[in-house]
Amino acid sequence: MSYNPFCSIDISFGDMQTLKEAAKEKKKKIIVCDAYTADVWGLTDIIEEQIEEKNAVWIDECKANPTPAEVVKALEKVGDFEAEGILAIGGGSTIDISKAVSAFCYMYRGKVVTEEDILENLKSGEYKKPHRFIDITAVPSTAGTGSEMTQFATIWDMKNQAKYSVDTSFNYAKKAYIIPELTLTLPKRQTLSTGLDALSHAVEAYWAKPTTYVVKDVALRAIDMIMKYLPEVMKNPGDIKLRTAMSRAALLSGMAFAKTRTTACHSIGYPITMKYGLEHGFACALTLDAVSKINREKTELADDLFEVFDKYGGLRRWIDDTCGDIVKLRLKYFGIPKEGIDDIVAGTFTKGRMDNNPVDISPEQVKEILLSIYDEEPE
Repeated sequence: MSYNPFCSIDISFGDMQTLKEAAKEKKKKIIVCDAYTADVWGLTDIIEEQIEEKNAVWIDECKANPTPAEVVKALEKVGDFEAEGILAIGGGSTIDISKAVSAFCYMYRGKVVTEEDILENLKSGEYKKPHRFIDITAVPSTAGTGSEMTQFATIWDMKNQAKYSVDTSFNYAKKAYIIPELTLTLPKRQTLSTGLDALSHAVEAYWAKPTTYVVKDVALRAIDMIMKYLPEVMKNPGDIKLRTAMSRAALLSGMAFAKTRTTACHSIGYPITMKYGLEHGFACALTLDAVSKINREKTELADDLFEVFDKYGGLRRWIDDTCGDIVKLRLKYFGIPKEGIDDIVAGTFTKGRMDNNPVDISPEQVKEILLSIYDEEPE
């Protein structure tokens, strides 16, 4: 009999001292943390000392939306280093790169690896076969992506306009440290986009085909908390109590969608990010209200979900009010031309995401949704 626990990750809340102690731990580790943020958080000297003592290698460049090229660079940095663990400190992309390193490091050890090798492996799923993975300790610096709670990592093939996932249960983090202080350094726009990403995860987990009552209960709590606290954080970004509340909400959201994966909103969002570079959270939240209305009839306990939306004035109004003067969630605002909508529709139907939606959505409906959020206020 197989056993699939709701959450197998050891979760701890902590502070900056917790993070520094994790970085100082005397075991051989790969530290994945962008050099700029390491400096902001006062970690640079600690990491360099660990390197000098031969306890660490440092992957110090962590770009948003990692590509096969970034995976290759990371593996080259690791080289022949014998790591006992990976310490991933940063946003979702940082943790995603860590998962890719965990999955691919010992597959290509001692070999020259190319972008084509990584792409072929992602397509074939060869990495899913049992082999040596490296244990991950994840420390998210945003309250949104949920990567610290999931087994999957997103790798973007921008050249061919394709998105792949490293998706294996071997890649769940062993431990997650939640340190709300890290989110104090986020600019408002990133706070908003990652918060909307967390909301999208929770809402989509609520109606996804594999959802359960437990998932719905966890997701609903996350949705309520995000809709309450994200607007307050946007007004008071330096308030650590509000930041902690958002970190708690994002954690619950991650727990929920880790069991279900995402649905139509993410599937429509992927080509928007790939073609126009729009932040992932905004790309997903663009269609959240429209898709929620389509899914309502086929979503069990939908009234509970919409009661929460209505509590905050309705989802569309809440999103617009929360975005305030940071962004306007309309395609035209982000420079996406109306004539580009057909290309977005063509790239929308990601396997495992669009077909995970409770309602079958046609290309014509996707186009209608995108036109409704182009410029004018949706009905």
